Parts: sequence; C-alpha cells; structure tokens
Amino acid sequence: MSAFIVGSGSALPDTVVSNEEIAERLGLDAEQIFKSSGIQRRRWATPGTTTSALAAEALHLAVTDAQIPTADIDYLIFGTMTPDRFIPGSAPSVQHKLGLNEIPCLDIRAACCNTLYGLQLAASLITSKTAKCVALCLAEVQSPWLDLTPEAGTTSMLFGDGASVLLIADEQRSAAALEIFDVFLATNGSYVDDLGIRCPGTEYGITPLESGSAKDSFPRMVGQSVILQASRRISAACQTVLKRNQLSVSDVKWIVPHQANANLLNQVTRSLKFEGGGDRLITILNEVGNTSSASMGMALDSLRRSERVQQQDLILMPAFAAGFTWGAGLCRAI
Repeated sequence: MSAFIVGSGSALPDTVVSNEEIAERLGLDAEQIFKSSGIQRRRWATPGTTTSALAAEALHLAVTDAQIPTADIDYLIFGTMTPDRFIPGSAPSVQHKLGLNEIPCLDIRAACCNTLYGLQLAASLITSKTAKCVALCLAEVQSPWLDLTPEAGTTSMLFGDGASVLLIADEQRSAAALEIFDVFLATNGSYVDDLGIRCPGTEYGITPLESGSAKDSFPRMVGQSVILQASRRISAACQTVLKRNQLSVSDVKWIVPHQANANLLNQVTRSLKFEGGGDRLITILNEVGNTSSASMGMALDSLRRSERVQQQDLILMPAFAAGFTWGAGLCRAI
C-alpha cells in the first residue's frame, strides 16, 4: 500500500518587505543581504494575523487543487514553531476554520524539518490504514519574533511568514500525484542551543525577565555551527536515502529543499554533484525568504503548479532544522 501527495496549496501575507526597507535597521546593506542569502524580499503578516489563519487559507487551496471534499480529510497534522497560543496546539483551530469533521488533530515541532516528519507520519497513518486522507499543514508567522537590530541582523534578515499544505491520500486521485517513496530522518541533540528560541520554557523561564536576558525570546543562531553541520548532514542524508533505494543522484530529476539560504543550497548541490542545479534545484527564496516549516511545502507546491514534472520523475527533498535534526525525502511522480 502506498501514500500519495494529491494536492498542495500556499498562502502568503500581503505585506512585501524588501531588503532596502530593513537593511538600515539591521545594520546591513541591501545588496549584502541578497549576496549572502539569495533573498530580495519576504512577506510579513500584519499584526493580529494568526498562523492557523494562513494555514487554513493554504488548506482551502490544496483541497481545491486536489478536487476532493473536505469531508474526505480524516487526519490533520500541523507543523509550526509559531503557534497561535501556547496551549492548545494550532491544529484544532484549522479544523474549526475549515469546518472539518471531528478528526484527530496533531501539532508537531520539528521546525524546518516539519515537512519531512509530517510526510513520514502521514504515510505511516495511511499504510497502516489508520487514515485515508491526511492534511499536512505547515505555517509560520515569524516576523513578530525577530530582533530587528544590528546585533541580530544576519539572522533576522532571513525569515518570512507563510503557509503551505500537502494533502496525502491512499489513492492517486489526480494525474499530478506524487508517491511518497521514502523518508530518512536523524537528530543530534548536543546542538540544541545552536539554533532556536530559549524562552518561554521550563529551562530558561516563562519570560525574558525570568531568564535574565531579553534576547532569549528572540531567535538565536550560531551561524558557523549551523552552516558546517547543515552542509554535511544534508548531503549525507541525501546519499543515505538514495543508497537504500539503490539510486544515485543522476536518477534525481528535481531537488526541492528546505529554503534556508541560497549559498547553503548551492553548496549542497555541489557536494552531491547534482548537474543542472540552476533549473532543477527549486528555490523560492528570492521572493519569500526562509519561511521555516512552510518553505519546503511552498517550494513543492511551486514545482507542481509549474507543470514541469513528468511521470516517473524522482524528487529529492532535503532539510536541516533546529535540534539539530535533518533528513531527506524521496517522491516519485505518477
């Protein structure tokens, strides 16, 4: 029994924020931001926009794309690091907004690897016959959490807001379906403090005042550690998932990565010796920045809607996230 991606959708806030608009506040040059990240602009949500609202918008588009009734969705997974509220998770809010049946709703917190974890969980639910159609929602509203000062400029310049949804079902249901071929994931918790947000939590306290530093409520990134580990781990994950399926990188038609930054993505394709990377490496960084949990789903949605995918095309999907956790997925066009 197989699991198939049968629909996809993406949603973005209306407000476009260019490098020029934030460069001075971040103590950077607009061109410098582009050269070091591949990002020219990103979308930031207006105050009061909830993460679940963006996810619900993307889910509506995914249902339309798949041409299936919402009543067919019998499980919902929501991957986000910026939930509407601390408790409960945001998945129930999406269920309510779309008027879905009283189905299981689960939040996951694997940051930029949420797409891979979600695909693995969804495929397992389907192949075990626990579910027939899983909505994998992936969304972030990161802009309110950013430290827009020169001290954090090289981190805050990267992030945007947005949402994507993948519908995973037990049947093809459409000519543009993608079979979930394999997902490999791994974690090394010794790097837990090198990327993420410390506060609120039981380790550093509920408020920055309790933790002793206002910076603990903003994203923190040890850049050298992240880049070094990401480039190594992503390449190794890709090789692992290819090797255990008796494939080589030459068999891959498309690479759809988590949209971290352009330099890292180019470094990975060079390491893999992936030819034709400029056209077949799918990136949307230039227009939307790094949307974390939502980014891989948005990039895959972009590829599906381009109508460039042909039958039997193999799609390699690598990601690296806070934790550190990393992995790679493999899909095949049907």
